[in-house]
Amino acid sequence: MENTPKMSVGEFTNKILNGAAMGIVVGLIPSAIFGEVFKALANHGAMWVTLSQIVTTFSFSVPFLVGMLTAIQFGFAPIHTAAVAGAAFIGSGAASFVGEGWVLNGTGDLVNTIITVIISVLIIRWYGKRLPDLTIVIVPIIGGAIPGLVGTLTLPYVAKATALLGDLIANFTNLQPFLMMILLAVTFGIMIVTPLSTVAIAYAVSLAGLGAGAANVGIAATLFTLVYASSRVNNPGTTFTLFFSGPKLLMANVLQNPIVFLPIVINTAVTGLVSYFFKIQGTTASAGFGITGLSGPITAFSFMEGNVMIRLVILIVQYLVVPLAIAFVTHTIFTRMNLYNDDVFKFVGDEN
Repeated sequence: MENTPKMSVGEFTNKILNGAAMGIVVGLIPSAIFGEVFKALANHGAMWVTLSQIVTTFSFSVPFLVGMLTAIQFGFAPIHTAAVAGAAFIGSGAASFVGEGWVLNGTGDLVNTIITVIISVLIIRWYGKRLPDLTIVIVPIIGGAIPGLVGTLTLPYVAKATALLGDLIANFTNLQPFLMMILLAVTFGIMIVTPLSTVAIAYAVSLAGLGAGAANVGIAATLFTLVYASSRVNNPGTTFTLFFSGPKLLMANVLQNPIVFLPIVINTAVTGLVSYFFKIQGTTASAGFGITGLSGPITAFSFMEGNVMIRLVILIVQYLVVPLAIAFVTHTIFTRMNLYNDDVFKFVGDEN
């Protein structure tokens, strides 16, 4: 590899995951914070409609941002960064040609986006600075168009793998409610710290009712598991950002330290169990969001009956008290057992 420093597999993986996590979070934060607010105000003027459309449109940039921020992790020059970003957008499948025009398909397939980015980064690192005078001609082709082509070829297979996962989750809904809600809470709680889209899976299986409620509280449980751990090692801004960006902000930390899945599984299982007794429900639209934008709690509230204060207390217990308490207990136990330490949750962005 000419003019390119050697890098361990662990370091390479860390840069890929950190770039992907930041790209996802940056692209989705505007919609997560303001999306529901602007929608609610849409009837009060065209300006709010426009703002709602803007934050939604910004989320379409996720694949591009994943590529760009990953390239920055590797210290690439602007041309190389642009090539990786372009390849990521192509490989994501976010844009598809239908009839006589192009159609945007949300954020595309994030798993395939990352696969495409890996290919692009490897090619660019291999190329190095072999022909510096032709960089502006060669890099967009070998680092952008070719990885993008490979991404379009792998996309159908990655989509099939995601569909198989969706079929497995769909089978959970056929189980009796007690077991179904625990399994769905754990599954969605795990998925939210991977490149998989919990929103896409929820829509793929048309998750609703108790199943959607369980999925939603599972994501919330993972959030609080990471929020508590983050509060002990990251700056307050990073921890606060988790409430808007969701657990994917620390995706790299979790995937590189699989032991962290243990407290996540425990917290999601307990929270899912509690949701069974409280009969927490949701919709397909709310299932994959957790407490981002308060989508889960607001939707659950709409399904509940009885005194308003009692309903609010139930939601506070379900979405705050239980997951935060379990997060405290599991983190305390596992750190004292030296299964992991606080530094595992150090966000790379806090170093800048």
